[in-house]
Amino acid sequence: MRQRRPRTEASERRRSPRVSERVPLAITDGGAPIQAETVNLSAAGAYCTLDRFLAPMTKLQLDYELPDPPGGGVGGGRRVRIRCAGVVVRSEPVIVSPDKGRYHVAIFFTDLSERNRSVLSRFVRQRLSRPSTS
Repeated sequence: MRQRRPRTEASERRRSPRVSERVPLAITDGGAPIQAETVNLSAAGAYCTLDRFLAPMTKLQLDYELPDPPGGGVGGGRRVRIRCAGVVVRSEPVIVSPDKGRYHVAIFFTDLSERNRSVLSRFVRQRLSRPSTS
């Protein structure tokens, strides 16, 4: 009988490719919304920058918009609103200046509808297939 290998970060990355894309998002952890911006995005989660610490395992609600990719179903250059639940899996301080702290926070999507996961997957694939401008 073959044993399953544990999932690693690399295998998760292959299952859910990430694209470096800055997308504004609103995060709610039970209090007032926190404005953040993604550093990268996948169908499994987001890595973002925000101005406060969020402890690992903090449950969140996320709200953001993506352009509907060609063939995405909405069409006409419209935007698709994504609302989902997530959990903080990592939070790291980033030194911007002595008086202004920032944090890189990795969020795993725990409740993302199949429709929204499909929109997000198409968005990532479209961005990854664009020719490089560098």
